[in-house]
Amino acid sequence: MDEVKGYSKPSHGLFRFIPDPWVPYAELMRLDRQAGFWAFYWHYLIGLGFAINIRPFSRDLDLEDLVLLAAYLALWTTVFRGITCTWNDNLDQDFDRQVARCRVRPIPRGAVTTLQAHIFTAVQIAVGACILYPFGSSTLIHATVDGVFLFIYPFLKRCTNYPQVELGFGLSYAIFLVTAMVGKDPLAPLLDPSLDLSARVSKVVQAPLAQSAAYLYVAGIIWTVIFDTIYAHQDYLDDLKAGVKGLAVRLGRNGTKPACYIAGAVQVYFLVLAGQLAGFGAAYYAISCGVTALLLARMIWVVDLEDGDSCAWAFGPGSGYVGTAICAGLFADFFSKKYGY
Repeated sequence: MDEVKGYSKPSHGLFRFIPDPWVPYAELMRLDRQAGFWAFYWHYLIGLGFAINIRPFSRDLDLEDLVLLAAYLALWTTVFRGITCTWNDNLDQDFDRQVARCRVRPIPRGAVTTLQAHIFTAVQIAVGACILYPFGSSTLIHATVDGVFLFIYPFLKRCTNYPQVELGFGLSYAIFLVTAMVGKDPLAPLLDPSLDLSARVSKVVQAPLAQSAAYLYVAGIIWTVIFDTIYAHQDYLDDLKAGVKGLAVRLGRNGTKPACYIAGAVQVYFLVLAGQLAGFGAAYYAISCGVTALLLARMIWVVDLEDGDSCAWAFGPGSGYVGTAICAGLFADFFSKKYGY
């Protein structure tokens, strides 16, 4: 069944060593496509940069500790992305058969059955739980919430033009998972059994660090909406024919860029608010806010929405420059405080 027109087995990276029967499952995890990995991973790195800077300041963490944490998060990201992509492909298989770019995916081309994909999703969930188990129950709870957000995402393509917003809820939620991993969860009072529900909510809402995390969370949602809407223009004509909903279809080729400029300005505004409430320094504002604003504007300006390769560039390297800037500002702020620069 793998002999489908337009399909060729990946031969780069890990695929040079993966046995042939495993290849469709590796494709379901998108191990052959790294741009999507970074779409997830940037949010975890941003969450890590945020978590080590907020009070109590993580002065005891050194570069080696940060590299190990980042590597662990990369492992989790690989599995978590695999879970959500497998689930998404299973639900979207009928749509995918109508979209040129997607019809060679493992399920539409018949390399993996619906049942096999569901079993594979369950196996990946079990592996992901094992990865996060050492960090405690609150981290597992956040991972579950995050998973629910992303499991809902494919359903929204059928009934609303705003699935990218819900996707942002899931990707940006990484901030709360990472803060829980390092013991600084701003939502921890919600799990305090000694308080009633109203007191728990009030304690979170009134806390400056929770407010800062919320602003950063919203900034991440908006960023996701921008790059995923641009990315969706690769399939714009096919989506119109197939009846797939989304912001690319809703805004059209003429409305997307103006909307993205406005969204980018709002994203940077929320980054500034997050920094003010968390007490971040000059490096954060100069890089995470200032450089990010310039890179966002450039990405939107240069992308050609009628060119699939250009849209893919904006989703991958173009968005990656933005993620690098946000992270660089956070980590520069951390090291400037740690070493008294």
